[in-house]
Amino acid sequence: MQIRNLSFLCIFSFLWITNTLLAQSKRTSPDPAPFQHMTVAAGLSTLGGNLELATPLSPHFSLKAGISTYKYHTRRRQFNLSDPHGALHMAFGQNVAYSTRAEITNVHGNIVVDYYPFPDGLLYFSGGFYFGKTKLLARGTIVNRNGSPAQLQPPFIWPELIFNGKKLDIINGRLDADLTLGNTIKPYLGIGLGRAIPKKRFGVKLELGVMYAGDYTITQNNSRGGTTLLRENNFEKVNAEIDWFKYYPMAKFQVQYRLF
Repeated sequence: MQIRNLSFLCIFSFLWITNTLLAQSKRTSPDPAPFQHMTVAAGLSTLGGNLELATPLSPHFSLKAGISTYKYHTRRRQFNLSDPHGALHMAFGQNVAYSTRAEITNVHGNIVVDYYPFPDGLLYFSGGFYFGKTKLLARGTIVNRNGSPAQLQPPFIWPELIFNGKKLDIINGRLDADLTLGNTIKPYLGIGLGRAIPKKRFGVKLELGVMYAGDYTITQNNSRGGTTLLRENNFEKVNAEIDWFKYYPMAKFQVQYRLF
């Protein structure tokens, strides 16, 4: 996925620019007073483009707040549907799949405190919260394994599909659903290199961390739909693709500008 590729790019940048940051650590300056300075930082992360404001609270702590966002459309993909009891095979006369193209939209704000164990150092540890939602709008059709539209065999009607205990309706061969990935409030822990306030006008920061997003919710036609006690899941492969969002990896690279 594009998010994973962005993670690798940010991690590579983290390692590549470490030497430059460590060289800056030799400079010393008086400890900043609370709210005496402020920086604005812009960059890229696994949550998309981001913009942050940061200010020191003490020689060891700084506060930052910002916003991150992205929006993109995935390429069309086909997922084979699991059929543990053969119900789909009977309804369609063969094994079927779900062909879909999704739109993913993310908007998050954050309030995070950075702790610097060495007042004039570059290493810091982060803790705080991200607020917002990542939504995935799946629009697709039920198809045969060769990609052609699936045809019902008489006398069957369009069956219900089960996605992690939720019943989803197929309407004339189409299956549309909306997923909200994770909770609205997400705790975050991270580690990074870079000063809260650059020594010169410009600086850079690199950060790696993990955000606990939590479980996802799925809705169809603006309703969460019915539940079932059946343990089967027709979307095992889809579920495996999105389950990694529960612990969302964070990789962030920023360019800073000291305002005052």
